[in-house]
Amino acid sequence: MGVDVLACMQVYVAVAEAGSFAGAADKLDLSRGMATRYVAQIEAHLGVRLLNRTTRRLSLTEAGSDYYHRAVQVLSLVEEAKTSAAQEVSVPRGTLRLNAPVPFGARHLGKAISDYLRRYPEVKVDLTLNDRVVDLVEEGFDIALRIAGSIDPGLVARPLGPARIVACASPGYLKKYATPATPEQLARHNCLTYDYSSQKRDWRFVRKGREQTVRVAGNLHSNNGEILLNAAIEGLGVILQPTFLVHEALQRKKLLRILADWEADELTIFAVYPHRKFLPPKVRSFIDFLAQRFGPEPYWDMHLF
Repeated sequence: MGVDVLACMQVYVAVAEAGSFAGAADKLDLSRGMATRYVAQIEAHLGVRLLNRTTRRLSLTEAGSDYYHRAVQVLSLVEEAKTSAAQEVSVPRGTLRLNAPVPFGARHLGKAISDYLRRYPEVKVDLTLNDRVVDLVEEGFDIALRIAGSIDPGLVARPLGPARIVACASPGYLKKYATPATPEQLARHNCLTYDYSSQKRDWRFVRKGREQTVRVAGNLHSNNGEILLNAAIEGLGVILQPTFLVHEALQRKKLLRILADWEADELTIFAVYPHRKFLPPKVRSFIDFLAQRFGPEPYWDMHLF
């Protein structure tokens, strides 16, 4: 059987500080014989005598004194590591690596992250914004926010809130080209399309159980929703975009919603992470924070529906 060096070290330090096996045994709630056995084991393991024993007293050898001081340092580090690990499972701390889509992150994550960091000052956030689907494990992200209809089953995903999709255009554009009354009429309009959408140029609408998909075309196609939003505000054409992006333009009447009695596909804002087991507090607390902030009825939808 191998020697439990850490246990032997703990007993030896107690014996050295108490000046007797009996005192160390009482402190550690051991029998005197067990305390004696631990010290004998560590001496045999090291191949050196640590204590001079007489019938009346114990004293440390030169090697024993050196070993005592080093053992005290080791036990202190062990206790510090234990305390740190215990705190790690309860207190959010450390660097949280986060990935999110550009339009959503730029518009809604900045203030959210500032508020979160004020609540949890021992956390640092490393935020990367891009619209591609990242590999969380390979690229080292703790969390990715994704806006989709569903998430691949290989990942753990928690819904944070809805991402409702609406069609809209500027008042000037609609005055010039007329407001479409049905989805079919979008085929005659300049529709500005988004590259990362599952629909791209085939826009799908539903009303009273009736589904209608229309093939659209236009003179601007982009992988950035902000570009499409600004183009629509400038009167270039019709966009089909989430309300978290267009809500301010709708509230200020820079854009008008069209086909309001038709529903476009509703997506979900997901927090995606690699593993459910042993979720660090920084990850769990941030996801809980965003779920409370964005769902189930996001603040950007409050005056739109």
